[in-house]
Amino acid sequence: MCNTRWLILFIILSFATSSCEGIKGSGLRKLEGQTVFNRVSFRAGGENKIKNTNPYSSGILIPPGTECTIKAISPEEIKFNALGKNYVLTRWRIGYGVVNTRVSFYKFFATKKETVGLDKVNPDFRDNVMSGTAKLGMSKGEVLLSLGYPAYLGEKNPTTDDSRAAILSADHWYYLKSAKEKVLLTFEAGLLTQIVGQ
Repeated sequence: MCNTRWLILFIILSFATSSCEGIKGSGLRKLEGQTVFNRVSFRAGGENKIKNTNPYSSGILIPPGTECTIKAISPEEIKFNALGKNYVLTRWRIGYGVVNTRVSFYKFFATKKETVGLDKVNPDFRDNVMSGTAKLGMSKGEVLLSLGYPAYLGEKNPTTDDSRAAILSADHWYYLKSAKEKVLLTFEAGLLTQIVGQ
């Protein structure tokens, strides 16, 4: 019994240590106080909280490429200021360790605005991207900019632990419209061909 307790304590401490080490060793702490730019739109809910996947067309919109001042980075959340308000990005990490922590951060933010890719947006879809709406014919990159990351790839494949590249490789993206409603976006040859449930 005593050995089991020590084992559980060891696992908890190891998890907590590796979790914090991922932040410390990632070099992300130096970005606290710095200006970065969101790589996808954010939609903030109550208490100005943003989840790693956006709801479909609800919440306060922070368009892609907005200047964001990083206030604090922890294993659980990133606090930042944008458009004169403070926000919190929760559940932002793909996994633990230095590499995953850096990949996760740069899934959401860029240190240079040109990295966001707004200059590559088709002029016909520029208004959609900046207003957080989808339109048939948009590329996957344009939809990501506009709507943020989908909640699921396919019916039951949550994107919480998926990299940006993994999401861009899928052709069926589900966004949550409400607790029970989903919106399906289907792509063919990299372009949006169908929106079901909006």
